[in-house]
Amino acid sequence: LLAVVFFATFMDGVDGSIVNVALPDIGSSFSVDTGTVSWVSITYMMILAGTLVAFARIAADKGIRLIMALGLFIFTVSSFICGISVSFPMLIAARAVQAVGAGMMAAAGPMCCVVHLPPEKLAFGLSIVTIGASVGFAIGPALGGAIVNFADWEWIFLINIPLGAIAIPLMLKAVPKSIEPARKSTLDHAGAILLLVAIVLITFSIETLSHSDMRRYSVIAAAVGLCVLFAFIYVEKHRENPLLKLSMFRRWDFSLIFITLMEINMVFMGILYLVPFYAEICLGMSSLTTGLFLLSSPLLTAILGMPIARMSDVRGRRIFCVLSGVFAMMAFAIFMFASDNMHWVLFLATMILMGLSWACVGGPMASRLVEHAGDEPEMASSLTNEAYYIGGAIGTALAALAFTIASGTDGIDIDSVTSAQFLSGITATAAILFIISLTIAVLSFIVKDEKRF
Repeated sequence: LLAVVFFATFMDGVDGSIVNVALPDIGSSFSVDTGTVSWVSITYMMILAGTLVAFARIAADKGIRLIMALGLFIFTVSSFICGISVSFPMLIAARAVQAVGAGMMAAAGPMCCVVHLPPEKLAFGLSIVTIGASVGFAIGPALGGAIVNFADWEWIFLINIPLGAIAIPLMLKAVPKSIEPARKSTLDHAGAILLLVAIVLITFSIETLSHSDMRRYSVIAAAVGLCVLFAFIYVEKHRENPLLKLSMFRRWDFSLIFITLMEINMVFMGILYLVPFYAEICLGMSSLTTGLFLLSSPLLTAILGMPIARMSDVRGRRIFCVLSGVFAMMAFAIFMFASDNMHWVLFLATMILMGLSWACVGGPMASRLVEHAGDEPEMASSLTNEAYYIGGAIGTALAALAFTIASGTDGIDIDSVTSAQFLSGITATAAILFIISLTIAVLSFIVKDEKRF
């Protein structure tokens, strides 16, 4: 059972990071600019963010085994469609469907441990979920770099087909059937739809603002997206079984922690989107070399994450959350002032600093959110992933917006972007991400730890 859960979360983690290193090749293949190609990553994260909570509720009602099997099947089939895509819109559509399957797996994995493991093994089971995702995310860049270096970018998706073909029958054998019959759906359908639409429209408005011929649609999307968001808030307040219990956000400390969780993934995914282009265009690195450098950040997080989490249990969460923002600020300061003549040692230092930043935030800040949730710790725990994915989608879109405007590369194919243009774009983007990192440190300092510390 745990092996299957590990494998499912591992696949989800790999696909969250493997694509980034291939973005330059994908952009060149379809002759699109750096802003447009970002939608390969943005689409995946925003659909995940918009469906994760809904699938958790569906899995609780209809059965974890069914949702996990369906998720694996959808993920595998859509990976094949991604790999054979003949146009950029086809790839984006397939990527959206792939995110639906990933959302099912991400929702069902932790629930599988909660329902089917005895209490004395629950903590170990949930750690398997975390480790699976972390290891997958760590291996993704190096694996993607190797695939793109020795084969075509399509194989970063096609590799999921044999993995899925193995995982589906193993999952059906390992995960027990639900003893209880499927109960009547408690899903807040209106809330689920409104949340997804709001996330899609607001993210779309941010990224397309950089395209001169799309700004009219950006403003319309932003206005409609905000209206839908307000409608979601209204609906949730009047539901007996809401998708999200918004009463938690009345606590100012909880809201600030949720914002910092979003922000840390905004800056992490924002720079992760640009680094493969920077390494290839400005540093002359191959896809394989870039992937190996990118590997250092999540690998360091995987190694230090649990020890730092244990230390925060004893010494308090606040200091580590503040350090997370400080480490990120140091990384972006290097990009701001040394990107035009960066040695590989300094480039590695930026990746290490981002790894330290994420290691400090993973356990301490997620635990902090639960501790400040009042009477809703279970709902708060599910909101940690929601904050990560929403932050990742918005961060990538924001980085694409800042880069495109600062570099003046709107509508210019990736192959035509000069080193000077790219340096202008990444320096300006790093400055914005530096400011966001500063707010992470400040907001983390403002919120005090619970009294037990």
